[in-house]
Amino acid sequence: MPVGIAVSILVDGERVDAADLLGSVTPLARENGVTVEMSASILLLTAAEVGPLAALAEPLAAWWQGYGPTESDRKVALRFAGQYGVSEMTYCRPDLAVEIVRNTILTESGPVYRPGERPGLVRRVTAQLVRPFRNGFTATQVQVVEEHGVLTVALTGREWDDTPRRLEFQACDPTYERYDPDDDEGLCLLTEAHAPTWNGLLALRLARDSLRVRLTGEAAKELGLRSPALNVRLRLDPPELAALRAGLGRAFTFTAVHATPTLDLGAPNAYQ
Repeated sequence: MPVGIAVSILVDGERVDAADLLGSVTPLARENGVTVEMSASILLLTAAEVGPLAALAEPLAAWWQGYGPTESDRKVALRFAGQYGVSEMTYCRPDLAVEIVRNTILTESGPVYRPGERPGLVRRVTAQLVRPFRNGFTATQVQVVEEHGVLTVALTGREWDDTPRRLEFQACDPTYERYDPDDDEGLCLLTEAHAPTWNGLLALRLARDSLRVRLTGEAAKELGLRSPALNVRLRLDPPELAALRAGLGRAFTFTAVHATPTLDLGAPNAYQ
């Protein structure tokens, strides 16, 4: 199956015209077998595999750096929409820009639907209509990763119209050799919008088919959610459910000194 990623630049929250980039990207894209399309100032890059997409890192980084993310008073963001949702970069050292863009492409490029696989018009319209009234999504993947003393537990999925969704829990491990209590603000929550909030969780209940989350009003606002009540439906197999339970348990152990939400993670054998 082909892989792809969408790339755009936002200046003060507004997308900029990507037409000027086509001249520098298209020859290199053709050389590497990458299809380039533009839709509403978003570049859609697709290829048979992810390597050729990463070959476009240099012109993409130059495009981004050309808007002065390190010098301008404006907020300049390079945005990627891929298999894990939407991510943005607003700053990096210029000498590292190409490598960071390349690594992001390699990590976040995801599968492209063949004809007939993408949700149809009725389903996409229905999703748009119900989205304002639903505050959750269906998760089909769980990731539990610990790097540099930070534990991340993430649930990812998609809306009916294929819009990526994500809910992420992050916690610092106090046993990490470089742990600094002054840098530990407690449990961090993020969504696909990558807007963080700390210690805003009031209650959490994990069952075999759902994760029910209750937040403070301020946390819901910071995450851009319509309601403080979030219901994530789980389409996970038993090993994934067990990994989710164990990961959340560790995260709340790490952050207990900062906040003590009401937790119900179920029995260890409930997900077998």
